[in-house]
Amino acid sequence: MNSQEKESIIIYGKIMIDSIPIENVHVINKKTSIGTITNDKGEYKIQVSKKDTLFISHINIKNKEVSITKETFTSKKLVLNIESASYVLNEVKLKKRRGIFYVDPQIMPGHLVNATTLKLPYANVVTKKNEKIAKLTFTSASIDLEKLLNFFNGRTKRVKHLKKLKATDEELLKIRTKFSDFFFEKQLKIKKAYINQFLNYCLTKNIIQQYKIGNQLKLTEILIRESKKFPHKKINQETLLTKTN
Repeated sequence: MNSQEKESIIIYGKIMIDSIPIENVHVINKKTSIGTITNDKGEYKIQVSKKDTLFISHINIKNKEVSITKETFTSKKLVLNIESASYVLNEVKLKKRRGIFYVDPQIMPGHLVNATTLKLPYANVVTKKNEKIAKLTFTSASIDLEKLLNFFNGRTKRVKHLKKLKATDEELLKIRTKFSDFFFEKQLKIKKAYINQFLNYCLTKNIIQQYKIGNQLKLTEILIRESKKFPHKKINQETLLTKTN
């Protein structure tokens, strides 16, 4: 009996949403931490034993766990019709656009009040231009124009750099969410505390570009290959992605 329980076979299956085959679905055997990905026909094959549990994940479906029953083990086939993930957006209310010169009649009176309407003295007198102020230049003032320009240029560069880092951070976080921590911990053998550092380590391998063009298979190959080279260095909190649980 013990021998039969430990016996393993390869089963074939298919994953669909509303009878439509789904590509790039992750199918992982939780007991062996070995996984696979469905092809363009939604098909997959994986080695299992009785009472094993398969973890199914994809960005368009709800994560699901399926146990290998005696019937599945006998038929060597497992076809799943998964429920798609739904995202509920908050209600948005549209308001009439108003010009920048709009004045709320409940706050401001309808008629214009100024020095002229109040008939104040010197209301229409034009002040004489101060020639001394007009002739003042940066050269004569105690302002170092070159240092001032360098200050603003340096600040602009820092802002651009921070925006670029933030954009990279968001893309790496999307990749981590898409693959799930279970994939990194169980299949790639990357400790949870090192997942963000590992993704930063893989940046030079164009993982963000592969993610954006939707090349799931290539991205998975890169992660698997680099996980074997990844040195478990001391964690530097300043280089990690946004903190995630």
